[in-house]
Parts: sequence; C-alpha cells; structure tokens
Amino acid sequence: MANMTPNKCPMPVQDPDVRNKNFEEVALGYTMEMAMGEAERCLNCKNSPCVSGCPVGVRIPEFISLIKAGDIEGAYAKIKETNALPAV
Repeated sequence: MANMTPNKCPMPVQDPDVRNKNFEEVALGYTMEMAMGEAERCLNCKNSPCVSGCPVGVRIPEFISLIKAGDIEGAYAKIKETNALPAV
C-alpha cells in the first residue's frame, strides 16, 4: 500500500556554514531507507502522468518500483534507458 502522507522526506544537505567554504555537492542524497520511503509515496496512477510529463520519457513508475524493491542498480539502468545524463 502506498504511503499517502503528503510530507516528503527532506534530502540531507550540507550545513550552510560548511558549504560556503567548499565546492562539494550541496545535496547529500538519500539513504537507502529514505529512498525506499519516498518510493512508497508513489500513487501508481493508472495513466502515469509523470511519464508523459517527463521531458526525457523516463518510465518513472518502473523506476520507483525498482527503488521500492531495493534494486538501485536496476533503477539506475531504468533511467539510463531514456536519459544519457541521469545525474544532471
């Protein structure tokens, strides 16, 4: 069952006093548990408006299902099927 909470899990970021002294990524990324929790928020819409709204046509429901299953490598491969630059 989907996690229907409207509250998303905020992504960890560098503290402003740290990041103003370096050129590292500000967003630190989700832990596996956080990513899986966010994936649970997918509503699994019948018509998948997220796919039609994605400028590069990523099959987002399939990607999210792989994240839910803990298959990060598979999720990465799913994004790369339609997008050569998934980290951009």
